Amino acid sequence: MENRPKILIVDDEKMNLKLMASMLAPLQHEVLLANNGEDALNIVARENPDLILLDVMMPRLDGFTVCRMLKSDEATRLIPIIMVTALNQLEDRVQGLEAGADDFLTKPFHELELTTRVRSLLRVKQLNDQLHYAHKHINYITRHVEGLLGSFDPLSFKLETVNQELWQQLLGLKERAPEAVLTAAADAPVNWRGCFYRRQGGSIRAEAVAFSWPAGSPGAEVILAAREGVFANREDGKEEAVADFLVSRMPAGTGPWRNYAAYYNYPLLIAAFNYPCRVTAYELDVLRNFLTYSQFVQLVAGQIKSTEEAFHYTIKALARAAEVNDDDTGNHITRVGIFARELAQNLGCADYFCREIALAAQMHDVGKVHIHPDVLRKPGRLNAVEWRLMHQHPLYGTRILGDAPRLQMAREVALHHHEKWDGSGYPAGLKGEDISLAGRIVALADVYDALRNKRSYKPAFSHREACGIITAGDGRVLPGHFDPEVLMTFQRIAPRFADIYETLRD
Repeated sequence: MENRPKILIVDDEKMNLKLMASMLAPLQHEVLLANNGEDALNIVARENPDLILLDVMMPRLDGFTVCRMLKSDEATRLIPIIMVTALNQLEDRVQGLEAGADDFLTKPFHELELTTRVRSLLRVKQLNDQLHYAHKHINYITRHVEGLLGSFDPLSFKLETVNQELWQQLLGLKERAPEAVLTAAADAPVNWRGCFYRRQGGSIRAEAVAFSWPAGSPGAEVILAAREGVFANREDGKEEAVADFLVSRMPAGTGPWRNYAAYYNYPLLIAAFNYPCRVTAYELDVLRNFLTYSQFVQLVAGQIKSTEEAFHYTIKALARAAEVNDDDTGNHITRVGIFARELAQNLGCADYFCREIALAAQMHDVGKVHIHPDVLRKPGRLNAVEWRLMHQHPLYGTRILGDAPRLQMAREVALHHHEKWDGSGYPAGLKGEDISLAGRIVALADVYDALRNKRSYKPAFSHREACGIITAGDGRVLPGHFDPEVLMTFQRIAPRFADIYETLRD
């Protein structure tokens, strides 16, 4: 049953309350009565009426005071108020306008005048409600986009999750919200799969649905032909082909289904049922906007995912090409990336930073592509000339990576991963926080993995031995080489490093 507008009549005379209620009876609205200002305020707080007929001359709280209180409250300021008064002086009307009154009725008044003013202000209230409803949708979609951008990972993006949040938001609005939403997409010419969302009490339930769309079905043909969508009000229970077609696709045992709006844009369909108000083109526009947003997100996410996958593939290929002449083999670059991400996450870094460092860390030694294989594979210690050459590979790495904004963190990692907290590193001898955070994180991740691997000049160390060298030092590696906070984090999560290494052992 469609919600009827609520009209609150406030007057300290019982006869006046009866008279106005009887005049409004033909409109079949829900009428509420209050015989003083205090009761009126309590009823407004409880019932949220759509319009108030407010007497001026009342004891304790007069109409002007009640009007000012309602119009100064954000929750009630948009409720239209008609001041009903026997006062007919200009200053009385001015006082009413200053209090926020939307219209006036001067006693005695005719029934036609009353109902005409009521109808007019209810239309205004309906438009205000629609604007308020639209504002909520716009604010939600804006917040949703902001949240999506802040946590967007194209390689793990799931459109189903985004859509579920959208439809739950539509159902979760208190004003003008439908009771159920059916969404579906075609996975074959006549086969559709989707989800049925229904508001039940304070929760929203979702159920997977699958149905066919047979050619020649009257309801289906109407939807196919109506590219701008369809809507209808079925409060009288009359038969209607489109609604019957859609209802037959909903889960068994649900319903009954009344007022609806449906929008179709191949391969997507959305239909909403049981609006608490008469459905108009406005409700259809809301559905269209939700569906358009969903399609836009799907299109952009798909394109970004393809680009990101190609980008990741290229970066990994470049990183592996750089180590082809080194004695690092197998999963070294992958492990360093995962170690760096673990450290970043446990340091409390932002999600974007953690995702980015996992990729950037894999390019830490990309500059070695410019180092001669004889130097990289030398079994003994390097001489002074060879060390000077090796000290150049961070600079070579930054030149290879260039100045693209997308590779900023990768450049920082390539340039800083051999810098040391105490200033004893290379190529620039940077100290402390002059070294980028990404560089400080990858420095420790790289040292741990290097210690675990066999090199031409050293054996492979166990996890326990590697941790001991990093935290206590062995002459070549010292605790002072590392950012103290990064080192403390490593000590706290060291067992996780052991698990990762065993999982990704060469």
